[in-house]
Amino acid sequence: MIYKLILFNLILFIFTACGKDTKDIDRHYLSCHEINKSINLNKETLQHIDIDAPTGLNILVSNSPKSRNETTSFDKDGLYTLLKTEYLWADETPRTLNITDYNEPQQLINDAKYIKDRWSFAITHKQYNNAISQKSIGFGFRCQDIDRGCLVTYVRIDSPVDRIDLRRGDIVLKIDGQKATQKAIYTKGQEKGIVTLDILRPNSNQECSGEVTPREYNYKVVESKTIKTTNNEEVGYLRIDSFLGDSKILKQLNSAFDKFKKESIQKLIIDLRYNGGGSVDLASKLLDKLVIDKRGQTQFTLTWNKNYSKNNQRYTFENAFNALDLKQIIFLTTKHTASASELIISALKAYLPEENIVIIGDRTDGKPVGMVGQSDGSYYYFLINFLVKNALGFYDYFDGLPVTSGCNIVDDPFHEMGDRDEAMLKSALLYIDRGSCQ
Repeated sequence: MIYKLILFNLILFIFTACGKDTKDIDRHYLSCHEINKSINLNKETLQHIDIDAPTGLNILVSNSPKSRNETTSFDKDGLYTLLKTEYLWADETPRTLNITDYNEPQQLINDAKYIKDRWSFAITHKQYNNAISQKSIGFGFRCQDIDRGCLVTYVRIDSPVDRIDLRRGDIVLKIDGQKATQKAIYTKGQEKGIVTLDILRPNSNQECSGEVTPREYNYKVVESKTIKTTNNEEVGYLRIDSFLGDSKILKQLNSAFDKFKKESIQKLIIDLRYNGGGSVDLASKLLDKLVIDKRGQTQFTLTWNKNYSKNNQRYTFENAFNALDLKQIIFLTTKHTASASELIISALKAYLPEENIVIIGDRTDGKPVGMVGQSDGSYYYFLINFLVKNALGFYDYFDGLPVTSGCNIVDDPFHEMGDRDEAMLKSALLYIDRGSCQ
């Protein structure tokens, strides 16, 4: 039977692989030198690149043979009962579904869930523990196959390749002397021992090479700094890749806001382009840092189906010691911005003038719903349980939150996140100076 309730008020969307802690063995940076000939990278021919979110349940399943071959029993009756009772759209669950022949829970969920539900899933305990650990294994980057090699589209903060200074926008030409492809890189990432990378760095007209050891490592999901606009105004830049892992992420956020507070930052750019969500509690704590003088007022509410209204919950603003008195917040988003990330934007829209909440990039995923995890001993089930409404009762953004007029900017894989020349950040700085993205 299903017996354990976990992580009440959790919105989950993304997952990653995990490993054990090891000491830092990355001692050297890439060695780079300028080349005489100009690097002719025809970016127009690369516009077809669809940058995937750097982590995801689909990635975990497809890239991990152990997970794919794992077989466990599951409580069919218990799962079906959840779908007919606590599930947000319980009234839409078919009442005559024959569950006898289901061998794994995800297919049962797929056949029983409501048509609007793109998120409910089942996951083993091992996969779940991996997902929340902020640990991973391998190199710590994603890339897209192109003619010359593999274009780096994402580098995880504090990963092995981040420590040797591999950058988004680099092209991995060779790995251990072989042409670099996603498949070759993934294969090498599963092996032990030092790996040699040959890199082309188009933005600085350089060729680089270096060694890195794929390994188990801890990573961070928060990075921050201050940037000056063309008009010499100092603004904050805050990159948040996930809301999974409350205590670790809160520590990273506090460090960032302590610095912003000390520097009297009044305008903040929050980069959520790959943030698929996480903890509602953590999202609430971040909201506390983004406004002042709102103590006791509603941030958002969680609304269950009519039979479980006793579980409805209201979150309120609390005073944060490092809260900022912000005049403008600019969000950088893509279709991978989901769940708790969207919650933050929607919650602020109830309090700040439209011109003070700017969205640059692409329309978000559209997930104004969340889930509570329950276990049957073999699996955790994350079924949609509640709607997330802002203080005005607004929640209907299943098609995603739209960008600010004139600010639909294509994600730029040719520059690092946080680089002032990266397309989204460049547009954000322009918006601060001119009041438009153009």
